[in-house]
Amino acid sequence: MSPNTATLVEPFEAVCADPYATARAAAAEGRKVAGYLCTYTPEELLHAAGYVPVRIFGYSDGTQRADGLLQAYACSLARAALELALSGQLDFLSLTVFPHTCDTIQNLADVWRRNVSGALHVTLATPVNVESEHAVRFYRAELERVRDLLAAANGPIADDDLAASIALHNEHRAAMRRLYAVRRANPGVLSGRDILTVVLSSFLMPKEDHLGLLHELVSALESAPAAPATGPKVFVAGALCQSADYIAAIEDAGCVVVDDDLCTGSRAFAVEEQACDDPIEALARMYLSRRPCASKHRPGHSFGRDVLARARDAKADGVVFLFTKFCDPWAFDYPEMREVLEEAGVPSLLLEIEQHVAPPEQFHTRVAAFAEMVGALHGGANERATS
Repeated sequence: MSPNTATLVEPFEAVCADPYATARAAAAEGRKVAGYLCTYTPEELLHAAGYVPVRIFGYSDGTQRADGLLQAYACSLARAALELALSGQLDFLSLTVFPHTCDTIQNLADVWRRNVSGALHVTLATPVNVESEHAVRFYRAELERVRDLLAAANGPIADDDLAASIALHNEHRAAMRRLYAVRRANPGVLSGRDILTVVLSSFLMPKEDHLGLLHELVSALESAPAAPATGPKVFVAGALCQSADYIAAIEDAGCVVVDDDLCTGSRAFAVEEQACDDPIEALARMYLSRRPCASKHRPGHSFGRDVLARARDAKADGVVFLFTKFCDPWAFDYPEMREVLEEAGVPSLLLEIEQHVAPPEQFHTRVAAFAEMVGALHGGANERATS
């Protein structure tokens, strides 16, 4: 990475270094901040209602308070996020949105509502089967209901304002997809850790501000010379990864992360623009037609074939699954994904992580062993430079 590129990454790193400082500053200026738990929450609707949307992660040193309200087998995202709320570290929020995705987040909504005061609490029922017109009609009605709730709290949300918010977020998602495309073609131009830092910061600051910085970065990378990347190239898949340290650990162990399918990664930007005169219906169709996560069902969709195709498109030598411990939806789909990869001769490694805990030494050891194995399979990949 060139010195100029490193300088362009610094603003994103500064945001991630103090994740909610930007949101707190916005709240101190009198702006309303909306926290949400999942990328199935249409940020566009929150933005059009006058909120600064911020994704709630589990940036917590422990879960002592939350453990008294949630079972130990609830995922670390839910427990650590609740810990932040119970300890007052999310007191800058004016609104909290809980989309009904997995069972844990659905139950977290009720626990949160009963134990955390201060912010308006909104639940958003997202269909599990996302394929049918029935799902579109249902989800559109849900979005209208939430729109009415937000309007009651803040005033009417005009269609023109909603359309403008959709246009802004479409532009941002397109720029993020360009960033991923540039790096797939030139993996050495930016580290996987830096890519995840850019992604994470996009959930923690106003989209307008992030988009300006993003355009500068992408333009610089598109004109950068070819940068060799040495080591086995891996594709990372799973639900979320709120710490760039895990990606850094994978790369420190000898791999090159060339692409991902994470909801804190490329899947968050797999929402395509839909031509529709009604902006609420456009939102419904956009979010239901996106590349699904494991909590959703699309008839005929195979997560295994999808991961294989995306790994091959990125010219990856292997796949690393990063699963949050106790994340049932991904655990249910893992056997099929592993079987498809095995049949195609693509090696894979499953690693369970805790979102609020740093990568343990065992994590590095297992990735290093995987990198050595993949390198041997691909004729000494550790010794060849790829571009």
